[in-house]
Amino acid sequence: MPPAAKAGKRRGPAVLFKDKEQEMVVRAQQDPNMFAPLYDQYFPKIYSYVYHRVHNTQLAEDLVSETFYKALANIEKFRWQERSFACWLYTIARNQIVDNYRKQSPLLMDDAMVNELVAPEKEDPVAKVLQNSAADELLAAIYTLSPDQQDALLLRFREGLRLKEIAKVLGKNEGAVKSLLFRGLKSLRRKLNWKEGSSNES
Repeated sequence: MPPAAKAGKRRGPAVLFKDKEQEMVVRAQQDPNMFAPLYDQYFPKIYSYVYHRVHNTQLAEDLVSETFYKALANIEKFRWQERSFACWLYTIARNQIVDNYRKQSPLLMDDAMVNELVAPEKEDPVAKVLQNSAADELLAAIYTLSPDQQDALLLRFREGLRLKEIAKVLGKNEGAVKSLLFRGLKSLRRKLNWKEGSSNES
């Protein structure tokens, strides 16, 4: 970084994290043995996303393992191009999920999935919908959503990705992602008879 930049504004946590992330990726690209810090950093988030899409602990573990195996095997091909390493991992994970559903029928959600899904962040509008719904209603409502809507909602509200990042993961533009979020939330609210104040996701 140029001296002038150092003398200017102090870099915030997000910038510092990005620098750390890039450093970890470069090290792993130079030496595969240095991949472990990336695995430790992103395993919880990737597992959370995969689990809430496949609804089965063993299957989630298998898909996440395959996700990180492919990431390690192809890490030298990773290029930033305005997307984070985390975004790249979510893309690989989603491809694993899609491949799995092509091979077999979706598995039923277990009780652990229901309990975890109804407890996101306090201000999460999706959490407000889910927390006002019985487990049976929740199961029925989620199964009515399209796979893309489920992906968009999980990546936005559980994983905290920005619209631009979600668009890259899903291979869509930001307008399409906004539409998926709007229609997904609208469907949940209607089917769960949620009558509280609405919230725009943009």
